[in-house]
Amino acid sequence: MIFTYEQISKLNDTELIVYNYIVKNVNKVLNMNIRELALESHVSTATITRFCHKLDCDGFVEFKIELKRFNEVNKMPEIDDEITMLNHFFEYSKGKEFQDNINEAVNYIIDSNFVVCLGIGQSGSMAKYAARFFSNIGYYSQYIDDPFYPPPTDHFEKCLLIAFSNSGETKEVIDQLRLYRGVQSRIISITNESNSTIAKMADLTIPYFIKKVILPSTKNISSQVPVVYIIERICRKLQAIKNIDIDG
Repeated sequence: MIFTYEQISKLNDTELIVYNYIVKNVNKVLNMNIRELALESHVSTATITRFCHKLDCDGFVEFKIELKRFNEVNKMPEIDDEITMLNHFFEYSKGKEFQDNINEAVNYIIDSNFVVCLGIGQSGSMAKYAARFFSNIGYYSQYIDDPFYPPPTDHFEKCLLIAFSNSGETKEVIDQLRLYRGVQSRIISITNESNSTIAKMADLTIPYFIKKVILPSTKNISSQVPVVYIIERICRKLQAIKNIDIDG
């Protein structure tokens, strides 16, 4: 993949001029040769070549191939496409696998003494939403969106960590999961990637299989509707169980 944070951080000021021109003119650049791009971005062809190397491409031709692939994969979906995508998720949510995952997550929460919701960036917002929703129905929860938050102590008995991550590969979240594993916490992951590192580290994973949408500036704007639905579905189930206990 091109345009990762790590790659962009290696660019000098002149190469950043090239980068800024490309992300604003992707379709135009795909039809340019190296001299045309150098002329349009007011740099030398040598700068373009160095730029390509720093993005792990052998040269400008390979860079254009990767740029085309990146553009096709991360293109903003049309509204109708996104509705179709969400409809597929909701169809999946009616199935036995999804419902079994929700029921198991509910059992984990009921069996825990303390719930921590963890996420970074956009997933941090989902963690905050989840913690508030769980607390609203009587399961006090804390959210963490700080990757350097102090690790739990040995006194966390029956602690449950719910980790939110679209990619399932967020390094800071993985580091936190290792810390919680060290104090024998149970872990639930809610992620878009069922085979990701975070999913494999969890005791239970609830995947949602939505197409990722990442802008050329590497900002993730993938839909979080499935994540909100999963949170609320778990909470509704918890509340229903509480109501049965009260009525019984």
